[in-house]
Amino acid sequence: MNTLDVDALFSVLGGEIDRDCIRQDSIQNEVVIEIPAEKLQEVSSILLDQFDLHHLSTITAEERTGDPDYLEVQYNFWKGSGLTLLTRLEKDSPVLRSLTDMIPGADFYEREVAEMFGVRFTHRTETPPLLLPEDWDGDPPMLQKEETK
Repeated sequence: MNTLDVDALFSVLGGEIDRDCIRQDSIQNEVVIEIPAEKLQEVSSILLDQFDLHHLSTITAEERTGDPDYLEVQYNFWKGSGLTLLTRLEKDSPVLRSLTDMIPGADFYEREVAEMFGVRFTHRTETPPLLLPEDWDGDPPMLQKEETK
């Protein structure tokens, strides 16, 4: 299979995941599926095992101005077309389970998101510095600072 069968994917996810996955049309030419953070490992396993989707292009994070209490973390996969898994995390305690046991290449991306946005990845041995100096003791640099009044 050269491209992802999106209808088949939604059929499988609908049967496997407790809460419905939400398809978003926010990125042109990309399938975006919003999933609960606690289902990331399960959904990723389905992508790998049932859809042969092994190419994780990147993991990114961002703050949305309309939703200041949350971070969006996006897992971008590729198989002839793009598929993004999107999950929202509370900004004051952003935690996700690592995918490095299933996708070793996720290591670099997880380290970047951990440093820049403060996301803590569990089930991995460590998250050593990647881009910032080892003695960095400030806030994650990509988070917006709250205004003090």
